[in-house]
Amino acid sequence: MHAPEARSTADTTPALHDGGGPAPGAALNSLRRQLATIAVLGGLTFNAFLCFLNTNVMAIRESHVMLFELVLIGCAFLAALSRRIDLYLVSAFFLSYMLLLFALRGEIDLKALRDVLIPIGFYFMGTQVRDPKLADRLVTLSIAIVLLFGLFEFFLTELYLDLFNVLGYFIARGSLTLEDTFGATRGLFISGLRPEPRTLMSFLGQHRVSSVFLEPVSAGNFGAIVFAWGLFRADMRHRFIVMTAALATVVLADARFGFYTCILMTLMLPFYRLVTRPIWIVVPFLLLALIAVYGLATGTDGGANDIAGRFKVTAAILTQLDLAVVLGIATTDEFTADSGLAYTLTKFGLFGFIALWTMLVVAPFKDAKTWSFHSMVLIYLILLMIISNSFFSIKTAALLWFVLGTAHRVDWTGLTRHNLKAVTPHPPGPAAVAIAPPRITVLAAQDRKNPVLRNP
Repeated sequence: MHAPEARSTADTTPALHDGGGPAPGAALNSLRRQLATIAVLGGLTFNAFLCFLNTNVMAIRESHVMLFELVLIGCAFLAALSRRIDLYLVSAFFLSYMLLLFALRGEIDLKALRDVLIPIGFYFMGTQVRDPKLADRLVTLSIAIVLLFGLFEFFLTELYLDLFNVLGYFIARGSLTLEDTFGATRGLFISGLRPEPRTLMSFLGQHRVSSVFLEPVSAGNFGAIVFAWGLFRADMRHRFIVMTAALATVVLADARFGFYTCILMTLMLPFYRLVTRPIWIVVPFLLLALIAVYGLATGTDGGANDIAGRFKVTAAILTQLDLAVVLGIATTDEFTADSGLAYTLTKFGLFGFIALWTMLVVAPFKDAKTWSFHSMVLIYLILLMIISNSFFSIKTAALLWFVLGTAHRVDWTGLTRHNLKAVTPHPPGPAAVAIAPPRITVLAAQDRKNPVLRNP
């Protein structure tokens, strides 16, 4: 790493200019870190805040949710602004591509635009802030908030619902109808109580903890993201506590996907260096082709609420999509949220899907150590594509893309050397030799005559 960048990741003390205050560059970096903190923690908690308002203060609509997301994405883009051209090229390319699709479809899909802007904004925010200490702090603080809020929900459920009526919030914003909830207007999210026996620690009962996410799927996904960062950051403070908290969140949510993903990411640690970029590029599209062929061959119309069943659901959805929808030039009324592969195809078209995925896989990074975390993120996304479109949700995506951008721009090897140098004592100087015992002084004199003594 060059000297200026090494200082930006290792020294957060503002430099002083002649006026006695922080230098303009230090002030800008401080502002970026503040915006990053607001954007990441805001993305994590704003739904819980709106749920509290809906329960206790005022009615919340979908427009309020969109406004909050717009503000948070705006903070991310403000922090990402720089003289580098990559942010502007990527943004311009995908915005122009999406406008072309909208023109061909004859309608504008603001949700699709949001889905693109979240990874772009938060990823490039991470590349500009590139502060590993801030990334560690945000990961630690985030999982602490999630776990504490989740324990409150689990042990004091009735009090929790008095303050956070989750079902009423999703009905108010239009995400659920009374038909979906069988007339209920108070309670946990519809997936907050698993009808079948719990998979992880069955003695905990049917309650699936949602924490600040208000629904358990995102809680499990978030646990996997935090676990991956802890697995990667070997020298992070309280690393094992953070990883334990992440696993606790996954277990409380009874998130089978999150649990299996954590296991797979750990087992793959010795093999990431063997999986090259071309392999990662083709994996999701090979998977897409295999699932589509399976659906056409079996005529499946779905399955149970498990991994095999979700595979069949994806196969059933893909067989219902015609060529125009797959290419992104037409829309469909088919429900695709249960399949990230199908959802991505219908929102961005096949060529947009290929471009998005390829750009992620080939994204450059400074240090070869980053490849392991980069690969963990790819595993997480590929597996999640089979069962859900929730990887687009800002609730989990804010932290994911920020820490990935940070990982790509940090010289981890240089940072480790800097830290080791800071704690390594300096060799004894002339004063130490002067007060050394006579016997050591004699050995030092003989050292010049006996080469064996030079390397005892």
